[in-house]
Amino acid sequence: MFMSMRKRLKIHAIYDQDTFVGMTIYFVSDKTVYLAYLAIDPNLRGHGYGSKILQLLEHKYQDKQIVLDIEPLNPDADNYRQRVSRLKFYQKNGWRRTHQMLKDQDGQFEALVDNAYFDKKDFARTLNQMSWGFYQFKIEK
Repeated sequence: MFMSMRKRLKIHAIYDQDTFVGMTIYFVSDKTVYLAYLAIDPNLRGHGYGSKILQLLEHKYQDKQIVLDIEPLNPDADNYRQRVSRLKFYQKNGWRRTHQMLKDQDGQFEALVDNAYFDKKDFARTLNQMSWGFYQFKIEK
């Protein structure tokens, strides 16, 4: 099982020439790509790198839904403005809210998807595959 996991889990450091831009971590299943982590160097944000990375993923995995999660827009959160900014960035890049909440021991997160249809069951299956069944989560509306 570990070998098949290794082929499905992708960790990429992103460079522009010799300049480190950021990194991605994502898991690829049969029908879903779960983008678990996308980070751009704070000094390089606003230069189009994040958008380009999303475009490259969408092109590479045209036949799959790509799902990521963000913190909910809780006005009482200390980083509320950052949460709103993050959502606007994804929406500007064509992603849409599913209003499906992923709950785990670390809190609650909303799933976003890159296309018009969100296959909640396959996303749940992908999370199970990624975590070998040890990750406890619940997806609910």
